[in-house]
Amino acid sequence: MKSEQVKGVLAQAAGKAQDVFGNLTGDERTQMEGKARQAAGELQERYGDLLDEVATFTQQRPRTTLMVLAGLTLTVGWLLARRRG
Repeated sequence: MKSEQVKGVLAQAAGKAQDVFGNLTGDERTQMEGKARQAAGELQERYGDLLDEVATFTQQRPRTTLMVLAGLTLTVGWLLARRRG
């Protein structure tokens, strides 16, 4: 598990605890903040998953990665040149 994934899981747990605390005390704001923290933690965990997948793909297929990056560079360069002209 990468650091972004761990941070996401921890944020989800903290958000859940905050949500439960808000529910117990009847504080809707605390509850909503907890739910928001849970959602942010889930996004962060998924971002970590994506980083992990990209790293794995890059290691397994370095030539494909270089070709994709070259294609993107050419496309962006063409679009910028077209915009100026």
